[in-house]
Amino acid sequence: MRLRILLIITLLLFFSTTLSLARNDSFRCGGNLISLGDTMYEVRNSCGEPYSSQIIGERNFYKILQKKKYRVESSYYLTEWLYEGNSGVYLLVFEGSRLVEKEFIFD
Repeated sequence: MRLRILLIITLLLFFSTTLSLARNDSFRCGGNLISLGDTMYEVRNSCGEPYSSQIIGERNFYKILQKKKYRVESSYYLTEWLYEGNSGVYLLVFEGSRLVEKEFIFD
C-alpha cells in the first residue's frame, strides 16, 4: 500500500514538472502560441515585425565523411529579435530560421 502511494506521488510530481517545463517553452503573441522550433516566418506572421533585429553570431558545423574524404560545412546565423509586451520584453534567438531560445526580460 505504501509503495503504491509513493509511486503515485512520484508520478504526479514528474508529470507536473514536465508540464510546467513545456509551458515555459512557449508564449502567446498576437493570439497565437509561439514555441521553440517555430520558424522566423511563423513568428513574424503571429507577432508582426520585431522591435529590434540583429545578427549576433554564427555557428559552423563540420563533418568529415570517411568514404569520400572531404568535409561538409554548414553555417547558421544566430539572430536576436526583441518584442515589446505589456509587462516587459521578449528576447528571441534564432539559429538559422528556427527559434532556439526565448527569454522574458522585465521592465
